[in-house]
Amino acid sequence: MFSNIVNKKLFQNSTTTSFLRHYSTIKNTTTSPKGFKTGTYACGLKKSGALDICLIHSEKECNVAAVFTENKVKAAPVLLSKSLIEKHKNTGFQSLIINSGGANACTGPEGEKNAQTMSFLSSKLVNAKQQSLVMSTGIIGQQLDMKKVELGITKASENLKDDWLSAAKAIMTTDKVPKLVQKQIEIQGKQVNITGICKGAGMIHPNMATMLCTLCTDADISEEALKSALKHSIDYSFNSINVDGDMSTNDTVAVFSNGLAGNKRIDSTNSKEYLLLEKAMRECATELAQMIVRDAEGATKFISVVVRGAKTEKDGKIIANSIATSSLVKTAMYGEDANWGRVLAAVGYSGADGVVPSNISMWFASGYGDNIGIGQKNDPLIAMQFLKDGQPTPKDDEKAAKLLSNKDISIIVDLNNGNQNYTMWTCDLTVDYVKANSHYRT
Repeated sequence: MFSNIVNKKLFQNSTTTSFLRHYSTIKNTTTSPKGFKTGTYACGLKKSGALDICLIHSEKECNVAAVFTENKVKAAPVLLSKSLIEKHKNTGFQSLIINSGGANACTGPEGEKNAQTMSFLSSKLVNAKQQSLVMSTGIIGQQLDMKKVELGITKASENLKDDWLSAAKAIMTTDKVPKLVQKQIEIQGKQVNITGICKGAGMIHPNMATMLCTLCTDADISEEALKSALKHSIDYSFNSINVDGDMSTNDTVAVFSNGLAGNKRIDSTNSKEYLLLEKAMRECATELAQMIVRDAEGATKFISVVVRGAKTEKDGKIIANSIATSSLVKTAMYGEDANWGRVLAAVGYSGADGVVPSNISMWFASGYGDNIGIGQKNDPLIAMQFLKDGQPTPKDDEKAAKLLSNKDISIIVDLNNGNQNYTMWTCDLTVDYVKANSHYRT
């Protein structure tokens, strides 16, 4: 259907060195949430000798909200943290301990005991009243070397400071760059700070995306309102990204709030103050989620999948997810091949209601796909239409290939069947992804 000139890339030696690995420009934090400190250590779980232990501590007890993997096979730290949050009804936590270099998943009773040891030891060392929450990441099915881990936790607890960049580095596995974000807002005349770190580059799929993430804020917010804000933030960030369609055993996103900002406690989810904090949390989570996609294993392109004109938001999300998870679409984007037929097929088999083929229009564009769609600006310098009212438009293969040679590209599908929109973010599927994952354990 399209010229083969765009496919030469597939037969060249693959490389990802030209792709911009995006992460926060924060060299280290300057306005961290009050009362939080981090400690890190390299205990030897990683062959590289890099940091592999991260301890986060709040001087004041926190409300906590968390969301965990929906995988039926859950790692020991996921089961433990989930049970602790349920037991203590989302309140009274002061510490979180994270290790990289070993997932502690599918490790049986010994793995459960090791997670408990990490929890009890870290909380004892920082004089927390309750057990620490625990996160682990790395290879599945291997027991942690607990002599190393216990030493690492002890050393990390002796070096607590305001160093979130090191914390972000300590939780990395196949990540190429640390992922760190900060945001400040004003609530009732008080500065409220949010800092977030996350890791993830492979096994990325919605519900939840495969990664670990921690957000810490000094906002004073009730546990119920905090849970609501986290759910909203995740729905439009970590549950809206895809790299390879695989879901991990260890996914966890947790938010800690200690109230030290001094604002009046936020209880109502309808209040102006709640909406300000919810928006800030969503922005932090979205930036971190996009960092994961940009750092995806083997990726050369960051792809925004924009569905417009859906009958319901649910339909928009189903269709966006179908496109974002299509291996044929992702490989076409890698080959810089404007194969709109693959996109249209993904729309058709998505299972969403309200798909009327004769209504659908489609564009490919550089950038995030803003102002592209029916009734939008549709700047011809950055966008090219391939489908109008279900019928193909005149094509220019050379222009299309040039458009898709950009590192940030977008696929815009306008269903012209409603007023709901949804956006997901994904990446291309490359030779280097296969290389990275065929030799992961070696």
